[in-house]
Amino acid sequence: GVEFFLDEADGESGRRAIPHAYPKKEVGYTEDNGKVLTQERISGRCVGDDYMQQLSDILEALNKPGPCEFIHPWFGVRKVQIGKVSHKLVNKTDGLATFSFEVFEQGENLFPTAKRDTANQVQTESAKAQDAANDAFEKDFDESATEGVGDMVDQFLDDLDEFTRGLPSLPSELREWTDRLMRTKDSIGNLLAYPGELARETMGLLEDVKGVVTDPIRALDVYQNVQNRWEGMRAELAVTGGLSRNIESENGFASSVPGVANPTKQAAVLSNADAYKRLILNSAVVSKASAMGEADLSVNLIDQEENIESLSGAERKAVLTGQQLKQTGYDIANELAERSADAVELGDSAVWRQFRLLRQAVLADTRSRAELLPQLSVYTPVSTVPVSLVAWQENADTEMRQSIVRRNGLANPSFILPSESVEVIRS
Repeated sequence: GVEFFLDEADGESGRRAIPHAYPKKEVGYTEDNGKVLTQERISGRCVGDDYMQQLSDILEALNKPGPCEFIHPWFGVRKVQIGKVSHKLVNKTDGLATFSFEVFEQGENLFPTAKRDTANQVQTESAKAQDAANDAFEKDFDESATEGVGDMVDQFLDDLDEFTRGLPSLPSELREWTDRLMRTKDSIGNLLAYPGELARETMGLLEDVKGVVTDPIRALDVYQNVQNRWEGMRAELAVTGGLSRNIESENGFASSVPGVANPTKQAAVLSNADAYKRLILNSAVVSKASAMGEADLSVNLIDQEENIESLSGAERKAVLTGQQLKQTGYDIANELAERSADAVELGDSAVWRQFRLLRQAVLADTRSRAELLPQLSVYTPVSTVPVSLVAWQENADTEMRQSIVRRNGLANPSFILPSESVEVIRS
């Protein structure tokens, strides 16, 4: 962004009032024709020895096409469209340039010509957010303080291996992913000298968990498990030898000796551990957003023949309702907001800005796709009824009876008692 000294902000808003008056009449009325599109006139100045360069930067930013982000000194961050721009240079006043420009609220196009692919936008912003997190780790990592860091990375990879074992997965994809994980474990020593490569390799494994199954939504539990395990002191304990894998026992006594005795060196090692922990937590929430954006949420509720090729049924897609998708999307957006706040405290503007854009993309995708998904309702019969009648009453289609049976696990579909409440997905 481009900063400038503000002189004055003059704005207009309100309602489009149209008065109706009639000749030789004492009465009339005023018609409310909707909201006035908010607009302001911003005046500023450039001062100093480099005032011409400042003015050039401002004019370049103001003349870019399309809407932009404007940080208002009183109203905060706003999406605006720049209007007419003017500037003034006075020959007898050196070191000063003044300018003014119009800003209009972006608003919403009532007649859009194209529809944005919100899921693809989430994928794009996720990739950029992961790159920003990797770059931040590379900048914070100290290559001269790697004592214990290799054990910490190895422990993280072991955790990933543990979490994916319980994941209903496709054999070929899981085998390929496991081979990559083992190759990465063997090359940890070399990767420590290149923190950027270390981040890309290990976090690439984390993100690719969603490719182990055909439905990326199933990978969200793995990412949540990673967050739960690493948001405490696990990274610090891993580099200082405090985990159970580093504790030795002999003659009934257990001990764990730190690998670094120098306080300055130990502080640098702990700083590296904190940077890697931050990378893990950032990458986990970014992977959640990427998994949600990659998932195909369309579902056919009409009963049809289904071939299951594996015993685990991993190729089946999870059936999400609109309410469930909103809950999942809003939870991811809240986590992104928390990680953005942490980045602000650390002074990492690149991570903050990219996570903020990813959060906006997740919210837009959630609202857009949730409206297209079936909605969930709870049906409680007043008397004993068959599931076919429930399907007809709720969806006017008896062909959806099997989806009701599968979702509720009904043992006797022909006899749903008044004491039972049945979840029905409405198309």
